[in-house]
Amino acid sequence: MNKSYLFKTKKTDITKDVALRKTKRRWAVLLLCLLLLTPTFAQTKDTTAIAEHQNKWNEVLKESRNNPAFMQDAFNTSITRMGINFEHRDANRHFQLETGNGHSLVNARVASYLRLDKHNTVWGGASYQIGKKRNIRFNSTSDYELLYPYVMADTIGGNMENEQYAFNGGYAVKLNQWTFGAKLDFKAEHEYRTIDPRPRGISTNITLRLGLAYDLQRYRLGVGIGGHTYKQTNNVDFYNPLGVIPEFHMTGLGTDYVRFAGAVRSAYYKGTGYIVDFQLTPLQESGCYASIEENYMPYQNILTELNALPISQLNVYQTNAQIGWKHSGRLNWTAYSGVNYENRKGNEHIAGSSSSTEYKSLITLSMFSNRKTDLHIGGGLNMGTKHCITLDARFGFIDEKSEYVDLKREMAFTKSYGKLSGQWLWRSNTHWLFEWNGNAAYYHNNSKRIIMPYACMDKQITQLVNETYTAKTEHLWQLATQIQICHTPEKWKGVGLFLNFGSEYSHTPTIHQIEINSSAGIVF
Repeated sequence: MNKSYLFKTKKTDITKDVALRKTKRRWAVLLLCLLLLTPTFAQTKDTTAIAEHQNKWNEVLKESRNNPAFMQDAFNTSITRMGINFEHRDANRHFQLETGNGHSLVNARVASYLRLDKHNTVWGGASYQIGKKRNIRFNSTSDYELLYPYVMADTIGGNMENEQYAFNGGYAVKLNQWTFGAKLDFKAEHEYRTIDPRPRGISTNITLRLGLAYDLQRYRLGVGIGGHTYKQTNNVDFYNPLGVIPEFHMTGLGTDYVRFAGAVRSAYYKGTGYIVDFQLTPLQESGCYASIEENYMPYQNILTELNALPISQLNVYQTNAQIGWKHSGRLNWTAYSGVNYENRKGNEHIAGSSSSTEYKSLITLSMFSNRKTDLHIGGGLNMGTKHCITLDARFGFIDEKSEYVDLKREMAFTKSYGKLSGQWLWRSNTHWLFEWNGNAAYYHNNSKRIIMPYACMDKQITQLVNETYTAKTEHLWQLATQIQICHTPEKWKGVGLFLNFGSEYSHTPTIHQIEINSSAGIVF
C-alpha cells in the first residue's frame, strides 16, 4: 500500500474537518445570538398572532411575497418560533434512485416576523440540520434536484451523512405610497460518506432579492429583481486502493461523458443567475391578484483535476405565473389559475487532445433537454373566526418530456391530477389553539412513451432507466394529515409552547412510502 497516498489523504481530511468545526462554532454563535435577541421584540401575548400566521387563508397572496416589499404588511402581528423538528421518510422502492429511498433528519430552527411599527418590518431566521439520507444510487453529488443530469455517479452508492446550515433575513419600509424591501437567503450544505466510495460535497447557495411596490388607487403594483449564486466542490475518495471503482460523469437518461469516466473523481459546480418578478394585489379585502416570476440559472460543471476543464453547462429557465380573484365577507372565497414551467437545456463541451494535461474546449453541443409544464385551476373557501375552516381544491395537467440527442433517447409522460386540502383552527380561549390540516391528491397517468437504445446499454444503466420511468409514470395517491397544539399560559407573559405531529403516505402500484415529522418548541 502506498503510505504517501494514505498520509496525503488523511492530512487533507484533517484540514477539512478543522475548517468544518470552525464553521460549526460560528454558526452556533450566530444561532445563540438570534435566540437571545428575538425575545426583546416579541409581542405575542396570547394565541392571536399564532392563529393569524397559521391561517391558510392568509396564503392566498403568498406568491406575491416573493417580492420582499410585500412582506411589510403581510401580517398584522409579530411572532417568533423556536423549535426542534424530526423528519423520517422510508419507502420500499425508490421514487428517484439518485435521491435515495429514505432519510432521518433533525433540524433546529428559529424564525421571526416583527412589525417594528406601521412603517418598518423585519423578518429572518436560522437553522441547523443533521441526519442521514439512505440508499442513494447512481449519484455522488449534492443538490441533485438543482444539477441533474450532470452529476458524478458510481454503481455502488450507499447512505450519505447530511449537515446543513441556513439563515435568511429581510427588511421592508413603507414611505407614503411607496414600499421598499430586500431579503437575503443563504444555505450551506455538507454531505459525505464514511465508507468507500467516499463522496464529499460542500455547497453554498445565496439568493438576494430587491423589491419595490406602489399603491395605486385600489391596488398595489410591485416589481422585483434578484440574483442567485451557487458553488459546490465535489470529490470521491477511496481509502482502500484495491477497491477503487470508476466514477462516471452523467449527462442524462443513462448516458455519461465516456472520455473522462474512471479516474477523474473531482468536480466543481458554479453558477450565477437572475430573477425578475411582477405582482398585483388588492389593497382592500376583495379584488384581483396576479404574479409572474422568471428565473434563469446556468450551472457549469468543471473538472478540477484537468486544469479546470468545463465539460458541460446546464441552463435552467423557470416561469411561474398566477392570476385570481379574492373576495372577503362572511364567506371568504378565491378562484385562480396558473402555470409552472421549467426548461433544462444541457450543453456538452467537446475537449481536444491534451497538451501537458491541459485540455481545450473545441465545440459545444446541445445534447440534453427536459421540459415540465404544470397547468392548473383552483379555488378556496374560508369561514369562521374562533372556529376557522379553510378548504382548497386544485386540478391540473402535467406534461414532462426528457430527450437526449445521440443516440436518440426519450422519456415522456402526461398526468392529470386533483388536490384537496383542508384546515381547521380552533381557539378555545385566548391561551389554547388547536390546528388540523389534511391533504389528499391523486395523479392519473394519461400517456407515456420511452425510446432507448437498449442494445447498447449495460444491465445497471438499464435498471436505472427502467426504474426511473416506472416511478415517474405510475398512478400516484398521496394522503397527509397534521395536528398542532399551542398553549400560552397567562403566567408565562406571552411565551407559549407548541407541539406538532404530521404524516404523509404515498402509494403507487409498486411503491409505498411513509413520511412522519414531529416538532416541539416555544413561540412568543
